[in-house]
Amino acid sequence: MYEVYIIKVYLFFEQLLERNSMVDGASAVKEVAVKTGWLDAIKENLSFEVLSKKLDLTKEKMVALVVYLGAGLLLGFLLKRFFKYVLFLAAILIGLYFLQKSGAINIVIDWNKMNDFIGIKSVPQVDSNLFLGYWLWIKANVAISISFLIGFIIGWKIS
Repeated sequence: MYEVYIIKVYLFFEQLLERNSMVDGASAVKEVAVKTGWLDAIKENLSFEVLSKKLDLTKEKMVALVVYLGAGLLLGFLLKRFFKYVLFLAAILIGLYFLQKSGAINIVIDWNKMNDFIGIKSVPQVDSNLFLGYWLWIKANVAISISFLIGFIIGWKIS
């Protein structure tokens, strides 16, 4: 019983293929679509040209990514290697912060000129909390933030 159905289905598809292969009564050349495998698709999608078009990477952005990757690498390496000194420097900076809060000293940094000098995007001032300001900066500079983080992790691991 199943054999009859299988034969009928086979004959149906055979007739369907014959109809599709005939053009105006003459046999047409069958075009075979070349299907690429998933490995070829991954290679194609991860090629430099395709990635640069998808991510809209320019020469300037690539230089910025490499610079921040290098800075993260250097900072991760130095932080692990010289952690005691970094901790001491952090204590000094915290002391300077409290001296400024008490009014003993006054430290002023022109962040607009600093951002223009470095060449990164600034975000609007958020008065609610400091973490939100950092988060907005990271969202505005996602690519260089990720590049810095990858460099930092690699630098931390190699020391």
